[in-house]
Amino acid sequence: MRTDSLNSIILYHKSIYINNNMTGIWKFVSIEGKEVRLLTLFVLHSLNEKPRSGYDLLKLISERTGGGWTPSKGTLYPLLKQLDEEGLIEVSSIGKRSKIIYDVTPQGKKLLFTLRKVNKESEQKFSKFRELFMEMFGEEKTVLQDLTFKIQETVGKIPPQKEEETVRILEECISNLKKIE
Repeated sequence: MRTDSLNSIILYHKSIYINNNMTGIWKFVSIEGKEVRLLTLFVLHSLNEKPRSGYDLLKLISERTGGGWTPSKGTLYPLLKQLDEEGLIEVSSIGKRSKIIYDVTPQGKKLLFTLRKVNKESEQKFSKFRELFMEMFGEEKTVLQDLTFKIQETVGKIPPQKEEETVRILEECISNLKKIE
């Protein structure tokens, strides 16, 4: 099975089972019950990395999905306005040719980190449904896929104080795997 197929299944599943609420495809629910769609989550995540314009966000989405998903300007720009009005993002500067640069606010960061926390808690539920999704999408289970999933599941359970050691081990593993390509 191709990695992008597995990642699609993982993303699809995580979007349904967040905080034990079935909220629909591409929606997430925070502890406070605020429903957030995938595009909103991506905008908050991306602006948390660094301030960006709407155009930069569209380019980034296209790059990170290999061109598989690029929302329209008519979807993104009204969302940016709404997030600004809700106090989740703000205009940090206006560049050349009136290019508006957005940044995430403390309130936006709080929502983002709350959603991430809820998502981590849902990982256990995902593992219960993995085989069902594999069966529904007609993908054959292989030893490599199973091991890849187990690595991801195990990494998700590692405490933050062990993150540095985990990164070292995974980087060594990747280096060794590249030797056999």
